Amino acid sequence: MEEEKFSDDPIKHLKIENEILRMQLKAQYGDAFFMQTDDSMPPELENQFLKNMMAFEAAHAHSDTTTVYKKIGEPPFTAVTALKTDEISNALIAVTTAMEEHGIFLDIINGPYPDELIYKFITEELFNHEIDSTPLFEGGWHFIYEEFYPDNRADIERNTHDFLRHWFQHELDENCSELGYDFITAEGRQLKRTDFFSIIKPFFESFTQFTNDAYNIDDIQFTLNDDGTGMGHAEGGLKYEAVMENGEVLHFEGPYKLYMSREDKWWTIFYFVMPGFKW
Repeated sequence: MEEEKFSDDPIKHLKIENEILRMQLKAQYGDAFFMQTDDSMPPELENQFLKNMMAFEAAHAHSDTTTVYKKIGEPPFTAVTALKTDEISNALIAVTTAMEEHGIFLDIINGPYPDELIYKFITEELFNHEIDSTPLFEGGWHFIYEEFYPDNRADIERNTHDFLRHWFQHELDENCSELGYDFITAEGRQLKRTDFFSIIKPFFESFTQFTNDAYNIDDIQFTLNDDGTGMGHAEGGLKYEAVMENGEVLHFEGPYKLYMSREDKWWTIFYFVMPGFKW
């Protein structure tokens, strides 16, 4: 069937179609549908994303379910309490191998954790976890341990390392996942992601590179709400040298502070204080 044409202008057509797709998804799935976009997303990319989401939801709605343990054939295993210390590592290898042979993977972000802890988690919790009988993606089923047991301090620390690495390498851009989609300045001014980069880009374009950088993390703090959302920060001291096009070098040194919020199980930066940069 030929798709309906909303406008002779291809871009305008896509924008109208995208709005209709969003309305359809919202009407069908209500508050369960959530999509966070900004004006920088090309309409053709958003269009493909929305169509993929509709296909994903349709496939999910009609799929049968099972458990991880049933999916891997219910192999025999020994309870963690019955294993000797020197037997746990081999037992863990056996269960993860059985899972991977059936396309089920457990990813660990902030490890390493003790083998006993992961074995106990797999056999007592993950084995009972319900999944679709057929994977919705070719890669199989992927689970992340920290989605079951978040390590908020480690997540904030990792975001801090990522942000400062991108800053010092002169690579802070739209692809940096540690940055949020909404920013709030110290004066209470709210900025979208595109507005933030319109502020940050001129600063980076003023210099050809940053060199002689160093930093330390002195403190990490966070608070969590009952619904899993939260607020936190990381702070410490740093230094770096900014090289201008004419060869002049500016030295920046002092305290930094990264403010983060936790939404949808992830921490992202919504404001920061950095030596040398002014909002």
